[in-house]
Amino acid sequence: MSSARVKPLPPELVAVPRKHVWHGARAVAEAVRIADVDVIAAYPIRPYTGVMNAIAQMIADGQMMAELIVADSEHTQFEVAKHASTVGARTFVGSSGVGMIFATEAIIVTALAQCPVVALAGCRALDDPGNFGMEWNDVLTYRDYGWMISWPMSPQEALDATIVAFRVSEDPRVLLPTFVAVDGATVTHISGPVLAPDEKRIREGFLPPYKPPYPLDPDFGPVTKAQHVAPSLIGPEQRKCIDVAMKRAYKEVIPEAWKLYNEVAGRDYKPFVESWFMEDAKYALVTMGAYTINAIAAAKRMREKGVKVGVVRSRYMRPFPYIELRQALENVESVGVLDFSFSFGSPYSGGVLYTELKSALYEADVRPLITNFLFLGGREPSVGHFVKAVEIIQKYAELKRVEKNVHWLTLKGEDI
Repeated sequence: MSSARVKPLPPELVAVPRKHVWHGARAVAEAVRIADVDVIAAYPIRPYTGVMNAIAQMIADGQMMAELIVADSEHTQFEVAKHASTVGARTFVGSSGVGMIFATEAIIVTALAQCPVVALAGCRALDDPGNFGMEWNDVLTYRDYGWMISWPMSPQEALDATIVAFRVSEDPRVLLPTFVAVDGATVTHISGPVLAPDEKRIREGFLPPYKPPYPLDPDFGPVTKAQHVAPSLIGPEQRKCIDVAMKRAYKEVIPEAWKLYNEVAGRDYKPFVESWFMEDAKYALVTMGAYTINAIAAAKRMREKGVKVGVVRSRYMRPFPYIELRQALENVESVGVLDFSFSFGSPYSGGVLYTELKSALYEADVRPLITNFLFLGGREPSVGHFVKAVEIIQKYAELKRVEKNVHWLTLKGEDI
């Protein structure tokens, strides 16, 4: 049909925001466009390939003005992002699995140099080899290196979290990079309704052009970035600066950013923790990311049987919202942590989220029983597995003790 036969839409219809059906990778690409990013570093690896392909198409179609640099490896890719950030560019990059691990040197220095890069971490099992299933250990390898880590649970939230990540990272009180950890396949490859915010309102009211306070630019005088650090000179001081920045992000900048984003974009996010059915809950499932939806379905099923169980979801791993999680769980008797990560040889041989939550609740006035449920190696759990987890924590509450700290519910064979 020629364009001459298409009737123009009435203005009132054009003004109505329309939802798109996008998968998570496409939604993240749209966030990068809306954020008016200057430099995108790219190297293909699933699921980041979907993001970089969508961005390349936007640039080719004239929908976006940016420098897309295809690197020769993941390591170079993160180096490109770091260096672009040091000269004042708003910068985006991404990877997953062992590809991201290959870039570890650059990733660590990006945080130590306080470059506010935003990166997609498409959570994926560390290869053994060719395992494309979802697991959290790739991005959680970096939980102790000065990166903030947010954890959206849907394509819609992946878009929103990516935009907010730029504002938080570039805040002069923070200047730290952010991983937007998007569950591989379960968010990046699953399509759902996505409502994009008005880009003019975002750019004018939430995310103006980045103005780095200390760019590598002769006009700003001598500045050193990613320099050699002599421990006798500034080693501890450098770490303490990042510690202070992370605390500012937790106490001030992240709550402020989400409050303003809710106003500008018409959203209703809580900054750190969301909960379902927790008003009278005796038991709680704690999780992050895409499988929160399955946990809610399991809680609904158990509620129909009279079991008072709720769901608590953390939206961040770094900074870890220990105060909000403690408040959300202060009245429950027994907690089950649904964990897609693992720390070999850790206390009780459990997952990372489980270990972090146990530490967070140690200072609580009344500590609930805590049990860990592991879903590793990319093998998908069902709602039935989460129902089983509820039955176990209910049993432990009745016994008033945990019989077994860690359960591998999708393991084939005996759990020894």
